[in-house]
Amino acid sequence: MKRDRRAMSGGEKPKRKYWRHIVGWPLLLLGVIGLALPFLQGILFIVVALTILAPEVPALRRLVAALRKRYPALFEKAAEIKCALKRRFGQP
Repeated sequence: MKRDRRAMSGGEKPKRKYWRHIVGWPLLLLGVIGLALPFLQGILFIVVALTILAPEVPALRRLVAALRKRYPALFEKAAEIKCALKRRFGQP
């Protein structure tokens, strides 16, 4: 039984990395485009893309760390919202 779990978890990591890139980069592109277009919320797409891509891309991880250092109150508020959502809807 333990052997099966290890085999499954080894296969999940590359799959997750693949999907992070497939979803994250287009969102980042939409965010950059959205900065110039009035009907697209560019900042929202950029924040979501950074959240998705930061664990996989070292440059974005450093950017998020720098933003966390510069705006700690914003990240604390985001953590509170995340905890409230987990309490309300449960953890997946």
